[in-house]
Amino acid sequence: MKDREIPLIKAKKTAEKDVILDSQGFFVIDVDSKTIRVEYYSNVYKDKRIVSGILQKVFTGTKADALSDTIASHAPPLRPEHYLYLGRELQKAQLAFDQQKKYIQGGC
Repeated sequence: MKDREIPLIKAKKTAEKDVILDSQGFFVIDVDSKTIRVEYYSNVYKDKRIVSGILQKVFTGTKADALSDTIASHAPPLRPEHYLYLGRELQKAQLAFDQQKKYIQGGC
């Protein structure tokens, strides 16, 4: 087998101006003393722009992995970047829940 050069790709955060919003919808995450609540909204468009959303589903739990698996099987297919973002945010939400600290959802 011939050796080949494997590319080394340095991590770089996508600039907010370059983020492509998911056409399927968005999530709002809230943490209180009893649960992590994730609301899924479908997008409402006006003049080809997302202007708001319609609540479609609510997911509750206390563990990021269980919420991730459940959302993946009950939400419409999302952009890969959206799944990654959601995973990061659910980990932050679980940490805040476990430590009984305030959670603030980050932007794209």
